[in-house]
Amino acid sequence: MNFKVSLTACLCLVTLLTYSQPKFPLKISETGRYFVDSKGKPFFYQAETGWQIFARLTLPEAREYLKIRQEQGFTAIQVMISINPDSVNRAGEKPFIDYDFSRPNEKYFNHTAKVIEIADSLGLLLTIAPAWIGCCREGYGVEAKHEMYKSGGVEKSKKYGLYLGTKFKRFNNLFWIAGGDNDPLSIRKEIESLSEGIKQAAPHQLITFHAGPPHSSTDLFQYAPWLGFSMIYTYWREKPNEWLNPEKMVEVYEAALREYVKTDRMPFILGESQYEGTGIAYSNDIGTPHIIRRQAYWTMLSGGAGHAYGHDGWSFPKNWRTIVKYPGAEQMRHVKNFFDAIQWWKLIPDFNHQILIANYGNYSSSSYVTGAYSEDKSTFVAYLPKPGYITLDLSKLKGPTLSARWFNPQTGEYKKIDSVKNQGVKKFFSPFFDDWVLIIESAGN
Repeated sequence: MNFKVSLTACLCLVTLLTYSQPKFPLKISETGRYFVDSKGKPFFYQAETGWQIFARLTLPEAREYLKIRQEQGFTAIQVMISINPDSVNRAGEKPFIDYDFSRPNEKYFNHTAKVIEIADSLGLLLTIAPAWIGCCREGYGVEAKHEMYKSGGVEKSKKYGLYLGTKFKRFNNLFWIAGGDNDPLSIRKEIESLSEGIKQAAPHQLITFHAGPPHSSTDLFQYAPWLGFSMIYTYWREKPNEWLNPEKMVEVYEAALREYVKTDRMPFILGESQYEGTGIAYSNDIGTPHIIRRQAYWTMLSGGAGHAYGHDGWSFPKNWRTIVKYPGAEQMRHVKNFFDAIQWWKLIPDFNHQILIANYGNYSSSSYVTGAYSEDKSTFVAYLPKPGYITLDLSKLKGPTLSARWFNPQTGEYKKIDSVKNQGVKKFFSPFFDDWVLIIESAGN
């Protein structure tokens, strides 16, 4: 019998048996760094980008899709009410009558409510964009075909926000995404009014803002009273989108650490970065499973409260059932299992290199090693995007004897290292091939 395979199977079984749905609504922790449910349990925000689920899927299909995502370890789904006002759902309904924010189509929004109910029954959070701006004139504003923000103005934008908050305030499994893939530009007041309307009618539902890369929510709305958490958004430097300036892009960990050190503290998540897939969807660069993995681990070891996995099935083409089984998506369950096994919410990024003191690579490169340690110094975690070695000062960790393991983010398997005596500086050599996670714990943890 293969011990590694057997151990992994047992761990997966334990995860299934001990899984408990979060108790919504979520709120911000006392530290201001992460989300907790109504019982105070930390909530790991692991989202995926099923952006057009309301418009493209029937209710049975939506249930099928959401169930698959839940089983893969996702805890949240990022969605749009619709990508633009001309988008119709499977029943042929548009979200608005005569392109008017003050005239929502009840049939469309009733269908939306039913999808939210399905997600709630599965213990899934929905993070909803009410009126996507769009990067490329495809949305609701900034030179779109139908400039509904501008035509509605501040007053109708506020009415739409109040409508959403009132209609959906009974749901506890909702967050909101103001904007969408762009900075506020000329419609800032309208976006603020829409967000204020939601906040007024449903104050328990947190709101973020989806800026254009590489900006975060707090870069643009840091002190907005309706902003509940921040979203970072960037593409990697070495292969930027053709419509983006590579000099303006930052790696995910750069954006995350920049957010982490801001004095006005709030939870932040990686909302978008590279998407897994085989083609181009609205100019999003397509990444490999390796890129997808490193985005997740970089975020979580740089102070993030969670991340979102992107894929080129976000618009639900005919082969979405194939896309949903992409390798990167399947590997996200290992991300959740790994962090669920430790107190991830107590990790502090080691950006000053107190413990990870050498051989961590060049900052701003795609091979940079991120590390984090627990508050009590009993645990240290490092993510190596490529095989190699790192140098640690173990004297900064607690206990005379330490337990060290390598975690394979592709398979979810652990490779144990012999117990390590805490005798100061030591090099750790990863196994060959691809990326690895090193976890060191005080003996007995």
